[in-house]
Amino acid sequence: MKIIALATTFLFACSLLSGAETILPWSAGLNQPERFEKNCSGAMTIRRDTRENAIRFDAKFSRNSDYWCYPRLRLHSHETLAGATAIRFEFRAVQKDPAAGYLHALVMFENGMPYFPLPPPKPEYQQVTIPLARAVKNPAAVRQLRIGMNPRSEELTFYLRNIEVIGKPTGPAPCDVAEVVTAEAPGAAFLQGEPVRFTLKSSVRVLPEWTLKNWKGEVLRRGSWPRKRELLLESLPNGYYTLELSSPQQAFQGFRSFAIVADPSVQPRNPEMFFALDSAQSWLARPNPANSRHPGDGYAVVSEVARRAGLKMVRDRLSWGECEPVPGKFNWRQYMTNATLLSERGIQLSGMYHDAPKWAKTNTTHLPGDLVATYRFAKKLAETFRGKMAVWEFWNEQDIGFAPEGAWDYASALKAAYLGFKAGDPDLPVAIGAFAHTHLPPYADVVIKNGVERYFDIFNIHTYARLCECPELLANLHRFLKQHKVEDRPIWFTENGCYMEGVGKTDSYMAGLKAHSPEQEMIIAEFLPKMMVTMQFLGVDRDFVFVLPPYNERNGFKDWGLMRRDYTVKPAFAAFATLTDKLGNATLLGSRELGPGLRGFVYRQPDGSGTLVYWSLSEIDTEKGIPAVNLKDSKAKKFSLPLEGKFTGVDAFGTPFTVQSANHRLELTATRMPSILTGLPALEPTTPREIRPRKMAESGEYDRTIVFRTELSNDFKLLGDKSGVDIKREDAAFRLQVFNLSDETKSGKVAIAGGKVSGLPGTVTIPPFGKIELPLKITPDLNEDLRGEIRITGTFNGKPATRSVIPCCMLPRMSRKVDMPDMEDPGSWRVNSSGAMTITFDHKEKALRFQAKFSPGVDCWVYPEYLLQLPQESLKGALGLSFEVKAHPAAQVKQMLVMAVMGTQKEEGESVYLSVPKPTEQWEERFVLFANQFDPDKVQQLRIGVNTNAAEITYLIRNIKVLYAR
Repeated sequence: MKIIALATTFLFACSLLSGAETILPWSAGLNQPERFEKNCSGAMTIRRDTRENAIRFDAKFSRNSDYWCYPRLRLHSHETLAGATAIRFEFRAVQKDPAAGYLHALVMFENGMPYFPLPPPKPEYQQVTIPLARAVKNPAAVRQLRIGMNPRSEELTFYLRNIEVIGKPTGPAPCDVAEVVTAEAPGAAFLQGEPVRFTLKSSVRVLPEWTLKNWKGEVLRRGSWPRKRELLLESLPNGYYTLELSSPQQAFQGFRSFAIVADPSVQPRNPEMFFALDSAQSWLARPNPANSRHPGDGYAVVSEVARRAGLKMVRDRLSWGECEPVPGKFNWRQYMTNATLLSERGIQLSGMYHDAPKWAKTNTTHLPGDLVATYRFAKKLAETFRGKMAVWEFWNEQDIGFAPEGAWDYASALKAAYLGFKAGDPDLPVAIGAFAHTHLPPYADVVIKNGVERYFDIFNIHTYARLCECPELLANLHRFLKQHKVEDRPIWFTENGCYMEGVGKTDSYMAGLKAHSPEQEMIIAEFLPKMMVTMQFLGVDRDFVFVLPPYNERNGFKDWGLMRRDYTVKPAFAAFATLTDKLGNATLLGSRELGPGLRGFVYRQPDGSGTLVYWSLSEIDTEKGIPAVNLKDSKAKKFSLPLEGKFTGVDAFGTPFTVQSANHRLELTATRMPSILTGLPALEPTTPREIRPRKMAESGEYDRTIVFRTELSNDFKLLGDKSGVDIKREDAAFRLQVFNLSDETKSGKVAIAGGKVSGLPGTVTIPPFGKIELPLKITPDLNEDLRGEIRITGTFNGKPATRSVIPCCMLPRMSRKVDMPDMEDPGSWRVNSSGAMTITFDHKEKALRFQAKFSPGVDCWVYPEYLLQLPQESLKGALGLSFEVKAHPAAQVKQMLVMAVMGTQKEEGESVYLSVPKPTEQWEERFVLFANQFDPDKVQQLRIGVNTNAAEITYLIRNIKVLYAR
């Protein structure tokens, strides 16, 4: 953080309050560590120090960086400095070098100048009082402040306590209706036929007037709250509703929302239902004392809300490290609690586990290296949770940071886990760990090449794509599966979420968290059914919405969850329950053309009747990014069907309606919110849904119990995307591990292709549930593109073992570099970032300097674009790129990518993402190898950039070169 010249310095001593002033009661809530957001040029932690009775801030900085630490405090909606006269607090600080002193110590109001100096920090507490009339032009406009300092050494600890806002009371704060009105149903989700009952808390001294509205904001009923403080509403149809309160004696804000959904016990639900939810409740519904409205665990309420949604399957997570911290000592903790709660409600689980304990790792940081331990834990899981788990998934998003190891390392661990799961429950389907990158980069290709087609029954992937991106996304996925001859596996999207509403626009009652506004909640309610029906049509077999319980990401700005922080449901919950009720037992036949600007899909119910799902296109269907959405524009469009009679339907939230034909035509109106028309004669789709045969993995002639695993020496360097290795020398050393995951002794021969290998014995014998290690050396065989593959196979007890494949290259020694001088001209690059960005040339570093600053809560990325000057800069025949890079603050970089784009559009176009090892604070060279299936001749532009957690990022690039074969 650059500190510009300060306004005149002033310090304020403690002063007596005037008789009309007091400490405003709400300011006591500021003294919580959860109220402060990290804002620092280094690595930072914020916590409560009980011994000091203070909030403690610890920061560590990279040497020679710009040292600053200014944690941010945002005011909630009911907290205002209007009428406040001063802010008072105590602080003290220590740093690694006490004699170094401090460059600055400041309070910053909002984002503007001037900044207000604090006295020089000392190891002992100092009390400071800041008169707001002199410090801020308009105190009422202040919604955030930052308190901190710039130390002169690499480690800083400082404390804040007794934060007080002084001023004149402005009357009682408005009551939050969501806090004082309790819906007497789990999650405020009533089943049709249940009493719709609410209780008004005794803390509300008046009996207000109440107003009932539907999801459109239309007033349905009004009345006075009964003296017994219990309100019982007369029967209501299914739908999403709100209760508002008003009184001349008391101000109220917000509303109590609730849903009424179909009772799932009225009709049996399809156990193979397409519609599912990721509940993640074992992690996300843990007790949280900071949640004043729901401090205990949410396990039971989430499980019951899942039942009320009509679900037959949810996805949960489990930590191996938590459950088996010591080999053979198991503690199933909340994971068994939740599995039991869901099983009691007839809900099956797709259980995912990762997080290997330290003792199960061998030269790995995340994945287990001990494959016998992996097998045994998976077997124990399958046995222990048998009857509760319908599916097990091994690992989560292994193609990104959850598994930094090579693709072949994940493949070997998957094989061991699969065998263990099947040993514990032979009929249990096993899903491959979900891939996070929906475009399936080379990492996924290498995983499948490692013979795992015989070790997974379900292909598992995640997406947070926009609706308009789904057809291309699924077409690419089907091509990938067909290429690897696994198109017969069911396709599950175990996470499918929405970003189209943007970051939360309102303050949560919980410190430091943002929440969806009512309008944002409606955007999710529109997106969810449209996305799910579309994905079903495009060939997905099961889709899990992310996520059921409340959850925030991006430093609290991104609000997830079909439930709010008080564990009550949002409108999207009612939309989801409508899908399970009306379509959960139905078969999707295909899409039906209804007219321009309309979407229609035809289902067949078990009784043979037809069902039509329809909606009009809106920004949610057609735009990328975060569109400007006007929900008041319903996008109403009329269309008709050649039907005669009276029919019933429901809107997106399950509220029923009826329509009557006239002149042998049924006139209907579609809006942006989907509707479902039922009881129709059988309808024919315009485009039938393609039905693909599905089956589980088979061993065929292979012995699946022999699993190869490699321990590579420093002679190998993992490529940035984890899809191959750069071999640094000939006779590169590695250890080959051969595991026997069966109860019989296996003897056989190992074969290695792809290079000259030394040290390989003629035959080997492996005891039951044992391994052998073979120290080997290899000089790889490379093709004219300097690429090759190390392929490990073998035959044991007369059967072939499944392969292990490690793609390899030898860069840069066997390639020539061609300069790209125009790429080092800042004028040749196009700005492309989610923040404010500049591109300059740093003459001292002789490098391009890319800088970006981001607004709070945005997804922080910067990917400047270079349009190749074709044909002279064609990448035809290129092997890859090399360049030098460094960044600040490097510790906040999430990932670095090179994007090879087959087009010239800004921020769009077909592209291939090539991962790059994250930059550091020092200059380091990076090599990016183009994938085998990637044709460099088609590239028209390059993007080289980063994703970051920092509010500001700077990275420099120099010596950009294209690599070609010699």
